[in-house]
Amino acid sequence: MENHAPLSINFWKQGEEIGNFGDSLTLLYMDRIFEARSRFSFGALYLVGSVIEDKRIWRASANGYEKGDGFGQAIFWGCGQRTEQPLMPALALRAIVLGARGTLTRDVLGLPRGTPLGDSALILPQFYRPNVDPATSGKVLWVPHIHHRDPTPKDLDGCPDAVVLRPTIPNTVEACERFIDSIVSARFVMANAMHAAVIALAYGVPFSFWGGYQIDLPFKWRDLTSPLDFQMAFQPTYQTGLAEFERLRPDRAFKGFDMEPMLKVAPLKRR
Repeated sequence: MENHAPLSINFWKQGEEIGNFGDSLTLLYMDRIFEARSRFSFGALYLVGSVIEDKRIWRASANGYEKGDGFGQAIFWGCGQRTEQPLMPALALRAIVLGARGTLTRDVLGLPRGTPLGDSALILPQFYRPNVDPATSGKVLWVPHIHHRDPTPKDLDGCPDAVVLRPTIPNTVEACERFIDSIVSARFVMANAMHAAVIALAYGVPFSFWGGYQIDLPFKWRDLTSPLDFQMAFQPTYQTGLAEFERLRPDRAFKGFDMEPMLKVAPLKRR
C-alpha cells in the first residue's frame, strides 16, 4: 500500500502572524464555507489566488515524494495563472484544476470550454454578511497592493473623503471579515490589490482598477473580468475611475453570473 502524504491546504504567508488579505481568505473559507473533509486524500490544495504556476506544482511534487507520496499533485480551485506562460508539460500532468478564475487561465491550460469559471472569492456573499465599518462608510477606499506604496496627494487630487486601507492584515478569520466590512461599507473602491476589486464586485460596491505605483501581474486582472466579457482599464484618479465604472457597469455584468458551478466542483465538503 502506498503511503500518501495527507492533503495540505496552502496559501501565501501561511503560518505567519501577518498575511495578505487576498491569500488569507483561505482562512475564512475554511471557517464559514468548508469542512476539513475533502474529495482528495493527498496533495497540495490551493483555494484562492494567482497560484497556478510551475513553481508551486514542482514544490507539491517534491514535497510529495519526500513524504512518500508518489503523486505529488497540486489541486487548484477557483484560482488563476500568474501569467500567460503555459505550464511545463510534465508539471501540468501533476495539476488538478477544479474551475479557473477566468477564460484566460482556462485557455492557457487547455481546459474544456465547460470548465466552471470565476474567482473563488465571488462566492462570499452567500456565506458572509458584512457589518458596517464606520471608518469607511460612505467614503472612497484606496487599497494598494501589499508591495506598493500608498496613494500620493497627486493620486488623491479631487477625491473626497479618501481612506487608505492596506491589505497587510493579521492571518485570522476576524481580520479577513473586518477587511470585507471596510470594502463593502465604502461608496467606491480604488483597487490596486486585486481582491479588493473582487470583493467590491461580489457585493455590488462600485470600484475601479487603480494603476497606483505599478500593476502587479496584468494578466490576472484581465483574467478576473474575462468571464464577464469586459475589460477594465487601470485608472490614475477617483474621477477617471468613477467614469470607467459608469461606462462598463460591472455590477450589471455580474448580476446574472452564476457561481454555483464553481461550488459544485469544490474539493471540500460544504458546511
